[in-house]
Amino acid sequence: MSSVQDSVIEVFSARFEIDKESITPDATFDDLGLDSLSQLELATAVKKRLGVEISDEELSEISVVSDLVSLVEKKWVNVR
Repeated sequence: MSSVQDSVIEVFSARFEIDKESITPDATFDDLGLDSLSQLELATAVKKRLGVEISDEELSEISVVSDLVSLVEKKWVNVR
């Protein structure tokens, strides 16, 4: 598991009080109980925790934890 994946899982767990065991790479946002407003909150939480900004358009194109991790990994390289 990558450190980015660990950090993304931590954001999910802390922000939405989801058990970390439930946050698998193939879990969808629907599986985790996130509606569209929750997804916006997730993007804000990722920005605060990791310094990575996710646009509304990018957010609308992803729906699985692994996709979010991949996007954050790509963007994180430019942030560090």
